[in-house]
Amino acid sequence: MANIVLITGSVFGTATITSDEIETALTEAGHKVIRPDPPSLDSLTDEASSWLVVCTSSTGNGDLPDDLVPLYTGLVNDYPKIIHLSYVVVALGDSSYENFCGGGLTMDAALADLGARRASEPLKIDALETTEPEEIAPAWVVDVVTSNDA
Repeated sequence: MANIVLITGSVFGTATITSDEIETALTEAGHKVIRPDPPSLDSLTDEASSWLVVCTSSTGNGDLPDDLVPLYTGLVNDYPKIIHLSYVVVALGDSSYENFCGGGLTMDAALADLGARRASEPLKIDALETTEPEEIAPAWVVDVVTSNDA
């Protein structure tokens, strides 16, 4: 089973609730989950972990939540070695905004640019269609991790 770092970016708590459920589902599937608070570059560069799960909402017009900005800034400025990581992104957003799921897509692009291995396209959950992303995301994450874990 995998050692997984789970990081969350949340403004109003929906991504935190979703991450709580993702953590529970991954643990029940036999994976070890580390959930640093606040998220740090050190947690991503630790080669004991082979997976990263990012669950984030967007704020403003597709911006990252404030709690993920320091991590993102570190990623794009410090170029940490994270090529050992496979990752998935759960992006929460509202399709009535021009930059739908922009926070999650921003994190996805930064991780891919640094050589982490994307295991799946980001799961984009639209608040206009789904009011409880915690009902969808955990099973999807477990399925992706389990089917891609070597």
